[in-house]
Amino acid sequence: MQEYKFSVLMSVYYKEEPSFLAKALESVFEQTLKPSEVILVEDGELTDELENVIQKFKTKYDELKIIKNKENKGLGHALNDGLNNCTYDIVFRMDTDDICKKNRFQVQMEYLNRHPEIDVLGSNIYEFKNDIDEQMRIKKMPNGCNINKYILKRNPINHMTVCFRKKSVIECGGYVPLLYLEDYYLWIRMFNNNKKIENIDEELVYARIGNGFEKRRGFATSPF
Repeated sequence: MQEYKFSVLMSVYYKEEPSFLAKALESVFEQTLKPSEVILVEDGELTDELENVIQKFKTKYDELKIIKNKENKGLGHALNDGLNNCTYDIVFRMDTDDICKKNRFQVQMEYLNRHPEIDVLGSNIYEFKNDIDEQMRIKKMPNGCNINKYILKRNPINHMTVCFRKKSVIECGGYVPLLYLEDYYLWIRMFNNNKKIENIDEELVYARIGNGFEKRRGFATSPF
């Protein structure tokens, strides 16, 4: 298998569930294609339970790098802080309460390698509430030329599935704090700057729904 170098970017804050974080990190480190580094931003002071989970993984995996913010800055600021600390040009996003399929990184890295013109790459998701073995819904996303129409009305990317070229994101200003819409605003700016956005027609992430899912994930419709 070809060797790939890439970063994984995550952000955690005090309200998150420790057991969900543990499962998310486990799914990141048990991939068929291992990450070169995992940048985890602690956005403000965390609970002891969350810190215990993080330290457990930090002890086990040297690839885990922690960025600590003294105060909770919000997702946009936290992701920019983490992005600035990512070593590699290919960056995967991962939410701290979702679960990656075991071949997620391999599928997306190989796709980007075959398609160097792609700047942002997402996928479909499985949506679940409690257990990924229960009946799940599939959320399909547009691809190809359909993205050009879709992006004018709705977010064309499942944020927890995305990987992108860091250079392209930085060129378009990175993440800008905009409550619930940090990612959508970024894709719009990239689209307007002729960056290429695509989705793989495959489910690569199990996304947890409920508990304010739509707001936390930026699934609200655009105010623009």
